[in-house]
Amino acid sequence: MKLTFLGTGAADWEQPDESGMIRRFSSALLDGILMLDAPATALELLAPDALVQDVCLTHGHRDHFCLDTLKELAARRKARGESPLIVHVEAGWAGEVSGDHIRACPLKPLEPFQAAGYEVLPLPANHIPRFPKERPVHYRISCGGRTLVYATDGAWMPYAAVAALRAREPFDALVIDATIGDGHDGDYRVFEHNSLPMVRMMTQTFQATGQLKADGRVYLTHLARTLHPPKAELEASLKLPYIAAVDGMTVEI
Repeated sequence: MKLTFLGTGAADWEQPDESGMIRRFSSALLDGILMLDAPATALELLAPDALVQDVCLTHGHRDHFCLDTLKELAARRKARGESPLIVHVEAGWAGEVSGDHIRACPLKPLEPFQAAGYEVLPLPANHIPRFPKERPVHYRISCGGRTLVYATDGAWMPYAAVAALRAREPFDALVIDATIGDGHDGDYRVFEHNSLPMVRMMTQTFQATGQLKADGRVYLTHLARTLHPPKAELEASLKLPYIAAVDGMTVEI
């Protein structure tokens, strides 16, 4: 599987940092056909002829969901004579997804489904929803013997999500919410976002229990502009398996 990061920033990236760097809202693309989240910035790094077939939405916050983005993807498919864009969205807020040439497919946490040829398991996420009946989710995505866990936004993974992962084959890579950096003890956001110490603790447990493969990588995304140092400093502070994702980065899972 080839994963491209279309954005790696949190909601506070409205302008470049002091180094001039910009991070778009967090979104990613698998093998050019399966998009993970669809914020307003998702199209900026997407080739005009990209054939996105399905979109998996994690939750409804504006830095992850923009209906106009979905409508543009659907319009591109329609103009090429392709089938409607399929949008997988948690059932509690599926009514927010509509438009010409869009087919919303409601999902429920822990009930697997197929998306663009991938086996997808939605996992409950620890994050504040936007809509009254919404339940944010993470995703376990498998294809061709390779598995990715896409876990943003959310803080400590709920037990039900960890148990579901433990009951299945180990995963090859983890893309995880790392909104909060180091040295921010007492930050109120830890109840819905991860700090780097939280990411390390979960990763070490996944390694110790064999859930993350020995050569697995952990890609940090959803990095807050105000809570992390500049890119070079952040990267210098990390050792494998941790990698700070950047916009436009493509990795093999």
